[in-house]
Amino acid sequence: MNPPPTTSFPLKGECGNCSSKERRLLHRLWMRGMNRHLCTSCVLRLHPSSFCPSCFDFFDQPLSVTSSAFAHRFVSCTKCSSLTHLSCLPSPPPSPFLCPPCSQQTFSFFPDSTAPLDKRRAIILLCACKIAAASVSKSLALARTRVERTVREAALARKRARDALDHCSIVDKIKRLGLEGTFEASNSKYLGMNHNHNNVVSNKKEELNGFGGGQGKVKTEAMSLTPPVNKNGNNHAKLPNRVA
Repeated sequence: MNPPPTTSFPLKGECGNCSSKERRLLHRLWMRGMNRHLCTSCVLRLHPSSFCPSCFDFFDQPLSVTSSAFAHRFVSCTKCSSLTHLSCLPSPPPSPFLCPPCSQQTFSFFPDSTAPLDKRRAIILLCACKIAAASVSKSLALARTRVERTVREAALARKRARDALDHCSIVDKIKRLGLEGTFEASNSKYLGMNHNHNNVVSNKKEELNGFGGGQGKVKTEAMSLTPPVNKNGNNHAKLPNRVA
């Protein structure tokens, strides 16, 4: 099942894949991270493994190709991932098997878009609507998962920020207490030195006062000049004769 070429910038009311202007058959899907509007034919051709191309039965759950029940119920296309019920094919099924879109290059689920909706077209349209609804539900679940993960990451980031602020506050308090302790230690050291100096000065004053009170005033004696005493006990020494 080869998907049709895509258009880069679809106009309003056009299919975002084939640019068809069938407004009543446009479906809103979320594909590859983009919100797109596709016609019924493109929805079916872009999701070949979601339905049976013969009866247009929508597969609610993904099918396991390796299971034994799958081999007894479905046959897969050799060119795409399309799955067809064995009951919808003639017995035995052709080998190799090609789904209708792959077997016909000009195949279209709506060959005449102006024709009224009959039962077959209504079934095809319902299948495309189920595929679109499943795509939107899947994108919604992914978006919810991303939002929940973002909320958890935001809560964790908030907790880390709060812990960082608490740590900064504690460090700031420690710095302040350290500076205050250093200032107080320096002040106490300075005050201790002044106290010791005052004690020394007061002790010196007390010593001086004590010395003055116990000894009284210092008596000064005038030194008298006495002549030297000779051996004979005569205090009058002979003066040397002056030379005329």
